[in-house]
Amino acid sequence: MIKNCASFIAAGGLFAGLFWAMGQGAAQQAQGARQAPPKLMKVDWDTPEIQTFFRERTTNPPRSLTPDDQVKLSKLRLPVIAFDRPPGIVDRAFGVTRVPKRVRELVTDPDDPHWFTVIDTYCDLTITVDGDLRVQQELPADTKIYTQAPGLAAEPSVSVVDNNVEEGMEGLIAEYTVRKFPNIPYQITIECTQATRLHCFDSLALLRDRKALRIISARQLE
Repeated sequence: MIKNCASFIAAGGLFAGLFWAMGQGAAQQAQGARQAPPKLMKVDWDTPEIQTFFRERTTNPPRSLTPDDQVKLSKLRLPVIAFDRPPGIVDRAFGVTRVPKRVRELVTDPDDPHWFTVIDTYCDLTITVDGDLRVQQELPADTKIYTQAPGLAAEPSVSVVDNNVEEGMEGLIAEYTVRKFPNIPYQITIECTQATRLHCFDSLALLRDRKALRIISARQLE
């Protein structure tokens, strides 16, 4: 049994520095520089899963969103998927009657509504879902791309990283990616501490859990 769950939940911070020695002129140049808009993947809004969500979001709304969450996610330009209810790994790790309360964090950028991160923490088990429309790598124009026929979605593969190989780290991280609507990549990351690490090893069970992923927000913006 896990004790003192609160001790496993920590907030991290990002630290950045700007060196004045680079010169005021260089700083002004950086400030005025314009970045080319990212190339984006297209969302198939006619996908049956999205259309079902549109029809049922009043009668069967997501249970894990607060009103503030809904407002925040409604500005995104891609469907948001997450575990609306605790996935199976939570029950397996803690027992059905001892599931810890979920602590959720939503990470978005109002100036770049093409990605999101949903972080669900259950004591010393953290589940993250990342979605991103931005094209991360461009292939040459003559590259041949082979796609599967509709209905033949590839089975994701789970990669597991053992943090014990690094000094000061413990536990495991398991990751896999699902593609939806039709090819938007959604990466699922499960972080297990030493106490729950055995459950991160069970790749088959983790892949079964992905069936519990559902759309929690989607809005087709013109």
